[in-house]
Amino acid sequence: MLSLCAVLALASMLTPLLVLYGVRVGLVETLRATLLHDPAALIIIPAGSGGSGFTNELFEKLRRRPDVRFVTARTRDVAAEMQFAAKDGSYVPLTLEPTGPGDPLLERFGQPLPPVAPEAAADAPEDAVLSSSAARKLSAARGDILRGRLGRRRPDGALETAVFTIRVAGVLPPEAIPSDTAFLPLPVLENIQDYRDYIAVPRRSWDGDPATGIKRHYESFRLYARDLDSVETLDDHLRGLRISVITKAKNIADIRMIDSSLTRLLMIIALAVGAGFVAFTLSSSLAAVRRKDKMLGMLRLLGFSRPALLCYPLCQALLTCAGGTFAAWLLACGVAVSIDSLFAAQLAGGAICVIRPEHFLAALAAGLALSLGATLYPAVRAAGIEPALVIRDV
Repeated sequence: MLSLCAVLALASMLTPLLVLYGVRVGLVETLRATLLHDPAALIIIPAGSGGSGFTNELFEKLRRRPDVRFVTARTRDVAAEMQFAAKDGSYVPLTLEPTGPGDPLLERFGQPLPPVAPEAAADAPEDAVLSSSAARKLSAARGDILRGRLGRRRPDGALETAVFTIRVAGVLPPEAIPSDTAFLPLPVLENIQDYRDYIAVPRRSWDGDPATGIKRHYESFRLYARDLDSVETLDDHLRGLRISVITKAKNIADIRMIDSSLTRLLMIIALAVGAGFVAFTLSSSLAAVRRKDKMLGMLRLLGFSRPALLCYPLCQALLTCAGGTFAAWLLACGVAVSIDSLFAAQLAGGAICVIRPEHFLAALAAGLALSLGATLYPAVRAAGIEPALVIRDV
């Protein structure tokens, strides 16, 4: 009964600690997963036009960085808008957003664009992915062909209009992007910008001034970091290049601060629990040895060696620790399930308290180490009992 009480007492100390650690792990992982599933969390865009603009050399250097997952230039905003005809005859203005292979936003929703066909006919439609709102306003579905109007003013002042067609290669869900947007490969948007700047685009038979000797500059770009930690490093790197950017670095820093604060709080509680555990193990082991002085002395008379008596309280403490830790793990798992079910509606499939088998193993290893240290003095006292004491008492 005393051993059972010791196991339950140990479980009562370890259970709250395991639950708190599970809440710390689950809460931080849920917050990080929420950010990771939000494509806007990893995106980095410039806050301004960057003075003279951004060149392809900058984008090539960024692509070679290990913390960059995807980067694409963006054409001028005034050259990235076009009206497309809906099925009812009305025209819907769409924002044209550049994309390319590996775009995380399109890949997350399973809508990657095929590459641009270099030998396509001048009037061949380009593949595009529409946002949900754009597809709804245009009454468009996957595979539909949409006609757009592309206007410009010639050097002589005359207005000119070209027809531009796209094929709907996919439609993004509403949570992907709220605006009326069509995602097209960057070379296509460069062609559209050149047309409006009265630069010739031979691939589409659009006349204009020759493009030779013109170095292309971009007003903006869209960059995705490799992971959450890379957002802050890229933020620092770009600001070091005097490029002011807009990121979710503050949100990520807030999660890191929550993680750090919970870790410090957990360490303080763990130290308090560890001190109580050592005091409990030391007192219970010492009391057990004192209660069994005569029995241990009799064992010495029967031929047991001092090392054997030394192992007796140590083994008892280790078994008590193993039993108490296992009981605490079972209780903590039950509490974790209750917490997650209580907040199931707010978690949307996540978990607020996560207790894994490795957490049990870590708690068991720490408990066994503390048990050995706390029981060492009672074990040495048990091994030093003299048989003569037993004979005198008899």
